[in-house]
Amino acid sequence: MNRLKNTKALLIVLIISLFVFCPVNIEAQKRQVSYSYHSDKDDDGGTRIRYKDSKNDFKIEFKGDIKVSDDDKDIVGISRGGYIEIRKSSFGSSRRIVIETTSSGQLTKSYYVGRTEKNYNTEGKAWLAEILPEILRTTTIAAESRVERFYKKGGANAVLSVIGNMKSDFVKSTYFRLLLGYNLTNTELVSVISSAGNEIDSDHYLSGILEENQKAFLANDQTTNAYINAAKSINSDHYATNVLKKVINDSSINDVQMGSLLEISKNISSDHYVSQILKEIMDKRTLNSQNVMEIISLSHDIQSDHYKTEVLKKVIDKKDLSSNAYNAFIGTLDDIQSDHYVTEVIKKLLDTKLEPNASSLNSLLTLIKNNISSDHYATEIYKRLANQKFTDDQLIAALNASTTINSDHYHSVALIAFSRKVNNSSERVKQAYRNAAKSIKSTSYYGKALRALD
Repeated sequence: MNRLKNTKALLIVLIISLFVFCPVNIEAQKRQVSYSYHSDKDDDGGTRIRYKDSKNDFKIEFKGDIKVSDDDKDIVGISRGGYIEIRKSSFGSSRRIVIETTSSGQLTKSYYVGRTEKNYNTEGKAWLAEILPEILRTTTIAAESRVERFYKKGGANAVLSVIGNMKSDFVKSTYFRLLLGYNLTNTELVSVISSAGNEIDSDHYLSGILEENQKAFLANDQTTNAYINAAKSINSDHYATNVLKKVINDSSINDVQMGSLLEISKNISSDHYVSQILKEIMDKRTLNSQNVMEIISLSHDIQSDHYKTEVLKKVIDKKDLSSNAYNAFIGTLDDIQSDHYVTEVIKKLLDTKLEPNASSLNSLLTLIKNNISSDHYATEIYKRLANQKFTDDQLIAALNASTTINSDHYHSVALIAFSRKVNNSSERVKQAYRNAAKSIKSTSYYGKALRALD
């Protein structure tokens, strides 16, 4: 008996729980309606659409330009030779409407339930009025005439309001493209760009809109800012890169705009794509010093030593680094973990005959000391340094720094590389050379280093 009472009590609790929690779950399902949309063309120029969600299952075939009534509940026109057929299946039954144009341009309308034709005016017209608004929200049927109608009534905001009620990114993008065909004001353009970024989830469709309308979108600061914010909502590194590449190759985009648009690349996580963008900019555009600094700064975010090195080598090819850019460049090398890659960058930098100031040289020598553990790679850099033009003080600084090379062999090689310059310098420099050589423990290598002096 007690067990029976306990079982009943448990059932009551479960039933109450279902009544309490089910409404919440139902609302969640309403907010997350799943649907499928498919559209294709046939050989005769007709279009077939299949739209299916939890409530509807439409199959639509049409051809020609279709015009709907102002209340979106009736089809009032189809271009000559056109037609539309709408089928809907529900709970095992089906209904169908067929509307065609006659040779005189008039419309004939038929309505079927199952295989039986019914009176269109008494039944079919009411059913079309019921389903057509949903069809227009989920397909591109009559899109051009609807955009024109809403734009005439309320401008871009009226069209954007209609787009906000649509479910398919494909359909939304079609309406955005049609709207952008109008002569929009700056304020309207900002609204359209912002709405596209918020409304379209598909990176494919959003990037397409941004790529196709760049000149209009980048006309001024307000639209450019809206464009950048919309582009930042693209999650795919591939599509974000495509958008930026289109900008980079547009010669009408000036340096100031280019600098602003580089903000988009900060949202790209792939080192491969970021390096592609930065290299493309340097290949295709003549940059001002500020944008060169921006590229150097963006290279900080590249984690891969390989891709970072590719970008920094391109920066060196610009050969017009300002003093600030040079110092920033040296600072960037601190991020490279690989002795091989950091050495490759420094060697290329030194081979361009860029003459570092005292501050930059000290930064470079500190970098060698702290970041390059391989005596082999450190010596490669010192050999390149030996080809640079230095003041006596800079030369002494380089000789003193060479003592951090642990290998007697490599240290002697590094010093000997400097010997020609040392022999043509003051006694003060020669003494610095001798002092540096004293850290060589091997008698053989120490002798080689000293014999290189006159």
